[in-house]
Amino acid sequence: MKQKGLILVANYNQAQEIRAYLIECLKNYKADQIIVVDDGSNDGSDAIAEELGVRVVRHGVNRGIGAAIRTGINIAVEDGYEWILISSSNGKMIPSEFENVYGPVDRGETDFVQGSRYLRSDTSRGLPKFRQIAIPAFTKIVNLLLNVRLTDVTCGLRCYRLSLCRDPSIKMDQGWLDRYEMEYYLLYKFVRVMKVKWIQVPVTIRYDHLQKGRHSKIMPFSGWWSMIRPFIFLRFGLRR
Repeated sequence: MKQKGLILVANYNQAQEIRAYLIECLKNYKADQIIVVDDGSNDGSDAIAEELGVRVVRHGVNRGIGAAIRTGINIAVEDGYEWILISSSNGKMIPSEFENVYGPVDRGETDFVQGSRYLRSDTSRGLPKFRQIAIPAFTKIVNLLLNVRLTDVTCGLRCYRLSLCRDPSIKMDQGWLDRYEMEYYLLYKFVRVMKVKWIQVPVTIRYDHLQKGRHSKIMPFSGWWSMIRPFIFLRFGLRR
């Protein structure tokens, strides 16, 4: 890493996956380049991360992935990091690919990088059938609202320059952003409002290591509404 970057690992009750995932991360990065924001886990996954020597910041109660991202961003800004890479602790992402995501930001080539499992073949092993349909459909809706050509809006592996989060148009402290909304709120602000320089890069999102029932924490209806409403609210001026 040429610049000072931080890898954020958002965690909630991933005791079955987090050890192997963090060990894989630590093969590629030093412990002080990684922070785990634990969102109120009660399965001991936060303790596993701490045992491995990674910095852990805890929420007292489960607040949502958006709240975990906000906490990580705020810490990264306070500690003087220049960019942040967003990841999760469920092992779907491959740490050896992280440089492909943060590299363009680190080198000053772009401000925001969105990972995509659809830019090359065989990069979404074990993707459930429902998500095979839902992800492209959701992406098409977002593309219409943003007037862009993204290929994988739901891919959580992203990197952005932290200076973007200090733009006056961004209000991350709003409580309605605590769940899935934060990721899509920032995407809307970066792409449509601020019109930052952005690119997509191919990444692998794997599911075949996860036990049945652990593929996703997204609830069928409320979860997808949580994801789409930032685009609707911001597009029509219902939120700021």
